[in-house]
Amino acid sequence: MKRRSFLQSLALATSGLALPNIAWGQEKRFEGITLNINGYGGDYDRILVETVAKPLEEQTGLTVMHTPSTAAAATARILASPANPPFDLIMADSPNMPDLIKAEAITPTDLDADLIAMLSPNIREFGDHGIPMSASSMVLTHNTKLVDPPVESYADLARPDLEGRVATLNLENGGGVLFLLALAKANGGSEDNVGPGFEALRRIKPNITSTTASTVNLLQLFEQEEALAGPFWDGRVFSMQRAGKPMSLIVPVEGLYGLRSYINPVKGTKHPEAVKAYLEQLLTGPFMTEMSRFFGYVPTTRVQLPPDVAANMIPYGENGLQNLQPVDWQKVAAYRSEWIAQFNREMR
Repeated sequence: MKRRSFLQSLALATSGLALPNIAWGQEKRFEGITLNINGYGGDYDRILVETVAKPLEEQTGLTVMHTPSTAAAATARILASPANPPFDLIMADSPNMPDLIKAEAITPTDLDADLIAMLSPNIREFGDHGIPMSASSMVLTHNTKLVDPPVESYADLARPDLEGRVATLNLENGGGVLFLLALAKANGGSEDNVGPGFEALRRIKPNITSTTASTVNLLQLFEQEEALAGPFWDGRVFSMQRAGKPMSLIVPVEGLYGLRSYINPVKGTKHPEAVKAYLEQLLTGPFMTEMSRFFGYVPTTRVQLPPDVAANMIPYGENGLQNLQPVDWQKVAAYRSEWIAQFNREMR
């Protein structure tokens, strides 16, 4: 090789050493790190993987593992092992949050102020704890081809024509808690007195073919026409409608009861910076838009939705989710284990 060619080659090679990492393959800061998170299953987790986990893995090398379960089961696992928590982040609903906070099992979210400012006003129920991922409500649904007249109230679920065709979530799922509270309050009860709710449930019981803790299982029961009517999450009903299933979405006469689903840093995680990166991606990436697109949820942030998404939200009327009935989550957390035990006895 001529001296001039050699020097040119050497100059190129040595200059490459001084270039940014892009020239040699950028080092990924979370390579080899795995975050463990519980999950809600089905399309909820699919959207999380596609909009949060995959982009983080591509950009940073971070691996995210979702373990589907109920929020109550995930909360129990965290509380049972505070010194060695099974998760780095926990997805938990409003009814679970008081127990997690009381046990100091989760920490306040440590994000920059501009990120927190992206949240919708008054969307957080527990101070600095938790990033609200979605706001969900319990509605009534029925198969419009096979059920007539329409089901318009929870009391309608006791109709003789629905014998063996009703399904519902149990009280391990937050949706089951909201169903019980709606029954109780519609019949003169409260969080302190759910007796009227259980009385109403006894009237419906002969028609109940299945109770489940799993949202995905209940979805399948409706899709496969093993159940024709029942209370269900608004977003899941919306997604069935978008898929062409003949399922109604009706705000029950008893009122609209809902909750928030939060994601929280778990105290004792060994990967706080990776946890922070996950929360940042969740807030700044396409997660909120895709949740609204698929489930019809009103977003929990100030995200500007594309016109086609904004035009196809769940129709709750002029005041939207401001019509939600109030729920005292502290009392729910205090009484829930008793309610679960009674529910299990009643449904045998």
